[in-house]
Amino acid sequence: MKKLIVLAAMLVLLPGLLNAAEITREGDPGFFFGFYTTANVIRGETYCDEVAATNFAWISTCNTGADTFCLHYWDDLGWPIVGTTFADGECFIVGDASYYVAEVCITVPCDAVIGPTGINNLCAHMAYCDVNIECQPDSADCIDPNTYGGGEQYNVSCCELTVVETPPSLYVLQDTLYLVEQGLTAAYIPFSLCNGDPCAPPSDYNWVITSTGVVGPAINQSGTLVGVPGGKCLDVYGIINAGAANICDYDVLTIIAWDLTGSVYDTCVQEIHVVEPVPVPLFSTPVVTILVLAMILAAAVIMKRTAISKA
Repeated sequence: MKKLIVLAAMLVLLPGLLNAAEITREGDPGFFFGFYTTANVIRGETYCDEVAATNFAWISTCNTGADTFCLHYWDDLGWPIVGTTFADGECFIVGDASYYVAEVCITVPCDAVIGPTGINNLCAHMAYCDVNIECQPDSADCIDPNTYGGGEQYNVSCCELTVVETPPSLYVLQDTLYLVEQGLTAAYIPFSLCNGDPCAPPSDYNWVITSTGVVGPAINQSGTLVGVPGGKCLDVYGIINAGAANICDYDVLTIIAWDLTGSVYDTCVQEIHVVEPVPVPLFSTPVVTILVLAMILAAAVIMKRTAISKA
């Protein structure tokens, strides 16, 4: 009976023992660079960062070649994580002294806690795969960290994510200066209307754009931007006639945007300068190269025909 019990115990432990024996360690995993140490995120945002999955075999004292590795991801609060370069547990080969830059993304829930009490840690671990090409996150690394260039490269990297206040449900985004080429009779000056909350439904915004009339006739243009998705921006344009403007003329455009309830609005100004038109080269480098090659080929054909005729 005792022999049967011992045999049963061995059979229970045998898969684990075999699994451990099937892990070969020709390479040495680590991150040449890892995640940012900290980052601020907002509710509904999908935050992405990168790690450089590296085989440090060339400086390792225990491993000396290419190997098959995997990446394992986790966090403290169970937010959705996606490896866009390598899926969690996907095996891939890394040569000695080589690396892959892998992107990892995590989505912040719309009910995430704002502030220090809602901090979450996103982590990635570079581990070995076994001979069956299965990820083994619990497999031991022979050297961790590896020392290279005066720094320490670990096989685990984590980023502390702090949820901050969501941007306004409407804001206008634009450059401080926009250049308009002289002679344009319809210069489109862009303004981006943004729905700052990724957790918000698509929103409609009214807008009005005016100018002072220094460059072309003064404008008073308006419209409604429909269906701006949460966390996204869409563009509207003020159209200026710069056909009679002089170089260095300037004007100021002002936009006012508001939601359909009238409870949320934003406004800002955009300065424009009239500049000399950029000449379009008739013979650009590629065009000249093609013409030269064509001339050489044509000359070769003519010389060949001349030689044949003389013969």
